[in-house]
Amino acid sequence: MSFQWIIDNSEQLSIDTQQIVGQSISRNNTVRATSRGGGIWRFTVKLPDGLSWTNYRGLISKAEVLGRVGTGTISINASGHAWLYKYQGDSANSTGFVASITGGSTTITLTTSPTTSSGYKFKAGDYIQLGSTGKVYRVAADVAYNSNSVTLNRAVEETTATGVALRVGSNCVWTVICTEFPKWTLTERDQIAWSGPFVFYENRV
Repeated sequence: MSFQWIIDNSEQLSIDTQQIVGQSISRNNTVRATSRGGGIWRFTVKLPDGLSWTNYRGLISKAEVLGRVGTGTISINASGHAWLYKYQGDSANSTGFVASITGGSTTITLTTSPTTSSGYKFKAGDYIQLGSTGKVYRVAADVAYNSNSVTLNRAVEETTATGVALRVGSNCVWTVICTEFPKWTLTERDQIAWSGPFVFYENRV
């Protein structure tokens, strides 16, 4: 809950993916840049001014303790966020997808999926989590009702496995680190004012 309340109370919320690059400098001042992988999820979250200090001070303190070193989990399923996470396919039960995955591949193969006689099992932009503890990916191309191949936005990081139950849409859970924690001040009447947004990055460890 240390980070989840920030997502649930967001006034503005954006999600994108970033290419993260680690940089090191040798003794002769030569810069060496090494990519740490593309497609890392980034969440930028703005909280509204006016939240009650009495109600949120405990949550703020817990989130500050995690700061830039501790990881937390978040999901995007609060009221009003459906435009971000909504499953777009035509299957009646989006919790019924099972797949085989191959580490390093950009596609997964559905081995079980809810029945759909027409339309799409997935539409481009749907979120998929590979198992309850896996990473979250985005579907890169529409998957028709008669197709079992799902193209993802990045290569699979998990090890090769079969029988992986997929989490879809609002069921997805990200493990994140808060890299930017805005300053906050107390104003009159028990209200909190924020200096800027929170920024979360997916934990790739």
